[in-house]
Amino acid sequence: MPADATRPGAPPPPDEWLVAADGFVPKERYTDPGFATLEHERMWCRVWQIACREEELDAPGAYAEYSIGDESVVVTRGDDGALRAFANVCLHRGARLVDGPGCADAGTLRCPFHAWRYDLDGRCIEVVDAEDFVALPADLRLPRVRAEAWGGFVFVTLDPDAEPLADFLHPLPEVLGPYHLEQMRLRSFLTTVLPTNWKAAVDAFNEAYHVQGGHHQVLPFVDDVSIAYELLGKHAHYGRLPGARRALRPSPRLGIPDDEVDEAMILRAMVAGLGGAFLGEERALVDDLIEVGPPPGQTLLGAYQERRMALLSARGLDVSGLGADQMTSVEDLYVFPNVVGPVYPGSAILFRARPVPGDPDHTIHDTFVLEWPDPAAPPKPAKRRSFPDWQARDWGTLTTQDYENVARVQAGMKSRAFRGLRLNPRQEVNLLHMHRTVDEYLRAPAATGGGR
Repeated sequence: MPADATRPGAPPPPDEWLVAADGFVPKERYTDPGFATLEHERMWCRVWQIACREEELDAPGAYAEYSIGDESVVVTRGDDGALRAFANVCLHRGARLVDGPGCADAGTLRCPFHAWRYDLDGRCIEVVDAEDFVALPADLRLPRVRAEAWGGFVFVTLDPDAEPLADFLHPLPEVLGPYHLEQMRLRSFLTTVLPTNWKAAVDAFNEAYHVQGGHHQVLPFVDDVSIAYELLGKHAHYGRLPGARRALRPSPRLGIPDDEVDEAMILRAMVAGLGGAFLGEERALVDDLIEVGPPPGQTLLGAYQERRMALLSARGLDVSGLGADQMTSVEDLYVFPNVVGPVYPGSAILFRARPVPGDPDHTIHDTFVLEWPDPAAPPKPAKRRSFPDWQARDWGTLTTQDYENVARVQAGMKSRAFRGLRLNPRQEVNLLHMHRTVDEYLRAPAATGGGR
């Protein structure tokens, strides 16, 4: 890569790094440190990205830290209730002010090195032995970083000239509005490091083409062949079946005729395969329906859909924007560039992948588990937990299968015999869309700095 390739006004990226007209994706996008550097300067420093959940900043003085590459941002809740974000760096000698989430001591952020203090508006309010300094600016402030919220998530961007968040997300808010993500609460937050590139970690959750190979146990209740894919601006989703086909049905690969479909088996397989996505009452509902049977004139799946809708409504979820089929289907969401995962009525599991600075072969992988709160038992604040060794924890069958496969992908890409990805133009269209959107950023001039 040319030495000045990441500076404003630099030449465009080499053609051999870009997605070809026929959709061929060069492997260097996953393996080359030079590509990772270019990607950071021209894409990561310009896009909106999820930093944390709003409920993690539930009181004045609460803060969360978000890092992307070598950049770190601290997001705070001010005394006025407003969200603000700043570069997480002391203006004295560059020490990071905070590590992880917390609450500001007496409403201030204190540098752990020399004890300079900043208020929640970013203003430096104390310099120890200030009289010793010469020409210290009177109005010393942390550089601001733009922050906005949608769906209960706090987004930040390092680019002061980035488009408004609403424009960046369009049309996702309209598509996902009926699920009311903003009213869900964080049940758990898990972090690990995977031996793969961040894009490979996103890829694994952004298509159903791999279900027949990597998750064969869900084929009894997932029609992986007929799943529809839809591009939504920079983003995408999949999961809705076209036409009038049922949302919950065996894969055609199993060859089960429609008149031989066992609905009880489907419901049992669904709960076993997606157990983490269901509330305890929902799992009990399945057991009860299978034991007692549906009311006369109703199918087992129809009765389950009706009762699940009533259960969620009793919990306070506005289900008016959801249909019966959505009670037994999934919106697999992709938020460009790095968040992907299933959204269900009443819950969601979203995965966030971030590059490890200077290392394209590893990614920081975060899991947000959201659920609709029980009005009778308000949820306790979720603690962030970190597992540096991904193999030291049981992630559940589905996620573990994906983690194992993305490790295989990164290892295999090192082979001289492998030159790049040949994607299925229908079932892997979301992956191709991601790469082409990344290329739009790579072809544009680099961002000039973070915050203001």
